[in-house]
Order: sequence, then C-alpha cells, then structure tokens
Amino acid sequence: MGCLEFRNAISARLDGEASPAEAAAVDAHLETCADCAEFADRAARVNRLLRTRPAEPGPDLIDTVLAAAGPAPRRRLHPAPLRIALGAIGFGQFALAVSGIVAAGHHAGADEDRLAGAGLAHLTHESAAWNLALAIGFLWVATGTGRPSGLVPLLSGFVGVLTVLSVLDAARGGVEPGRLVAHSLVVAGLVLLLLLQRATRGGDGDELGFHRSGTGRATDAGGRRDPGASPAGGSSPGGRDTLPRITPTANVIAVTAGSAPSGRERNGCPATA
Repeated sequence: MGCLEFRNAISARLDGEASPAEAAAVDAHLETCADCAEFADRAARVNRLLRTRPAEPGPDLIDTVLAAAGPAPRRRLHPAPLRIALGAIGFGQFALAVSGIVAAGHHAGADEDRLAGAGLAHLTHESAAWNLALAIGFLWVATGTGRPSGLVPLLSGFVGVLTVLSVLDAARGGVEPGRLVAHSLVVAGLVLLLLLQRATRGGDGDELGFHRSGTGRATDAGGRRDPGASPAGGSSPGGRDTLPRITPTANVIAVTAGSAPSGRERNGCPATA
C-alpha cells in the first residue's frame, strides 16, 4: 500500500468505516511517514469542524419548570432552639412548684377553711405536685429523651380547661393578676411542644422524620424502614446517592483544556514532536 491508499484508509477510519486490520496498518504507517501523519492531523481537524456547529438557543423552560415544581417548601424550624426554650420553661415550672411547697408550709396546721375535704395547704401541695410534673415533662422532652407528642393531648386539655376557668374566676374577682401570669408558663410550654412536634415530624428529634432503630436501620415513626437507607446507615442501592458516570476521553479532556486533539491522538496514535 502506498501513501494514497493509507490516506484513504485514514479518511475511512475518521468516518468509522475502517476495519481493525486497516486501522492497525494505518497506525504502523503513521509512525514512519511524517507526511501522512500531517495529513491525518489536518483530516481530523476538518472532520471535527464539519461535525460540530454552534449550539442553537433552545426554548426557555425556566417558567415551565418552576410552574411544575410548585411553590418552594416552607423553611423548617430547627429543633435545637425550641428545646432550649422548652428547657427554660421546665425550670420555670420547677421554681413555681418549689414556691408553692414553701408557701404551703406557712399555712400548715393553721385554722383554715376546707374545700372538698382539703385545707389550703393541701390544695397548694396538689398544685405544686402538678407544676413539678409539668417541669419534669418539659425537661424530659427538652433533652431529646421524650417525644413532644406524648404531652400534647394532656396539656391541650389542661390549658383549655384552665383558660375557661381562669376567665370565669377573673370576671368575679376570685384570682389575682399575678396568679394568672404564672399560668403563662404552661401555655408557652404547650406552644413550644406543638412547634417542636412540627419541626421533628416524628417527634423524636430527627428533622427528616426518620429515626435509627436498634438494628441501625432508619425507620419512620410507624416502624417502617426507610427505603433509602442500608443497615450500615449508608445508602442502599434503591436510594443510593451516586454521581453520574463520566467517561473521560482524550477529546473531552483536550477540548476542556482549550486545545483540540490531533488526528493521531483522536485515533489512538501517540503524538509526535
């Protein structure tokens, strides 16, 4: 084969029509023939120019995509500040309970009116015990050990009844304003519990609504396994976080770097100085 036949074979290989035997023969010839090597470089450059063209502007799909995506999700509340505030409410309830016990001690043994078989001191002790129980519940949830959903129904009923009775007592002058202000602690605690329940979704402190079970698997509040988590805590094949595969080629690397590959580099031939 002469140079003319080899150059025809070079053109055929650029068009993807050369057989493996012809490609091997061309590579061997290019190692020894500088003219054909230069021809291969020029042919590859022309072939690349013919096969590429400036990208035409496509339709603007931004509005369509945004409309299909719907409104942006609302920003989630972070549970940490809510737990800190709930802990402060818990300490406030604890102080209120202690003050009630101390105040009841001053009335112990004194002549006093009785209501439903109990004196003022005992009624104060009952109130202090309830305030202490609230303090323990608030602190239990604030530390992340307990779930807010366990206290919400109880406190909702208590606050509702307490609000109605407090309004009636205030209307007939049976309670001082300072006593009503003390009730604001439990109201604030209920609000924080509701916000914390919403922020954690599952009520366990996990913002994504999944918690780790004893086996290390991610499950939701109902015990169902998260399909995107593996037993080791990573991602399973069904929910794997993977990057798209990228097959680096000499052409892509060269174009990215700002230089076009030569014909010999494009066709698997080593470059010559």
